[in-house]
Amino acid sequence: MDEKSHFWTGFVLPSLCYQSHNCVTTMDKNVRLVFNRKKKATETAVDAIEIVVTLQRQRCYFYTGFSININQWDDNTKKVVSHSEASLLNHQITDKVTEYEHILIAMKVNKDDMTIAKFKTYIGTEGNNRRNFMAWIRERIEKRKLGEGTRKGHLTMYHSLERFGKFKTFDDITLQHINQFDLFIREEETFTTKGKPITRSYSAIHNYHKRLKPYVTEAFNIGLIKENPYLRFKDKRGEKNERPHLTKSQIEQLILLRETSKEPQMNKYIDFFLFQTFTGMAYIDAKNFDYKQHVVTIDGKDFIDGRRIKTDNEFVTPILPVTQKILERNNFELKIPSNQKYNQFLKGIGLALKCNFPLTTHIARHSFACTVMLGQGVPKEVLQVMMGHSSIKTTELYAKMPMEFVSQKLDSHVFSIWT
Repeated sequence: MDEKSHFWTGFVLPSLCYQSHNCVTTMDKNVRLVFNRKKKATETAVDAIEIVVTLQRQRCYFYTGFSININQWDDNTKKVVSHSEASLLNHQITDKVTEYEHILIAMKVNKDDMTIAKFKTYIGTEGNNRRNFMAWIRERIEKRKLGEGTRKGHLTMYHSLERFGKFKTFDDITLQHINQFDLFIREEETFTTKGKPITRSYSAIHNYHKRLKPYVTEAFNIGLIKENPYLRFKDKRGEKNERPHLTKSQIEQLILLRETSKEPQMNKYIDFFLFQTFTGMAYIDAKNFDYKQHVVTIDGKDFIDGRRIKTDNEFVTPILPVTQKILERNNFELKIPSNQKYNQFLKGIGLALKCNFPLTTHIARHSFACTVMLGQGVPKEVLQVMMGHSSIKTTELYAKMPMEFVSQKLDSHVFSIWT
């Protein structure tokens, strides 16, 4: 394990090996544990457990906060023993050693002078924490077990933090800065593929906080910050905002484009998008779709019976005639090179369809909900199962009745009322 991965993985128990003079060498040779340095410990008297940091031939001792007698130290395992709180002490001491190792690597990341004087500034007399928050959160995004699409969303959040520019160290993680970041993402101009500025929806703003909050909470839980500002931050999710989706005419235009196209690679991308549009499946679920495994027949009709990879929620969605055509012309296997190339292709399709929003893989799922199902009168309770939503409230985000649905359901006599 290299130094970088060791630092940013979080507080882990370092592997210890024997050294002379009652010292224990950790994974970083510059940080060691020392017991009984002053030779005061006896069966009744205690001496300190200390951490010694050595940089450029300078040495400094830091008290761990624990003192024990000679019988409470195991010289073979280099741990506290025969103590009523031995497990807790060993855990806390290990955390402190690991924290000091983290500081050394943070100093290297920040290109500081590797001196004891500089090391002390990271500890600080008032507990100041000047370690590199941005480097830490980037490493956590890379190390966490996230789906491809989810990781991309977290990286989008990370890049917004870079543009914001005020989250540099852990000391910067304050309620004031969280509120300033909220204002920043509300006012920052974003653009469609045609260069037209758009305004982020309340749901989009909420997603930035939803992705940042777990990292702030993790930093608080492992002691990197003293307060979790998200416990006091009020994030109002805009559930009334419309979710962008393709209209019926745009979907029909896309189907026509597929039927007239003679480019094999383009056809694969269009078919994959149309498959999502008519099943409501998220990218990662569509990518892992297996016809033999996931399709069941009920009363002569075929359905996809699966579980969402992101949430593990079950979903059931019908295979419509148009979906069956897509599957048949692809030999029941839908394959595309990569999500990145897929999204690049969708940008061009968005221009062709004259979308006033960035066309992404998520738009297919939104279009299924709003246009393909709700637009044709399917109840939201049924749609909830099709989409694999845990809560009906999530489904209701899509339940702004599209124009097609309203126009189909209104009788002509309604227009004669209140004349």
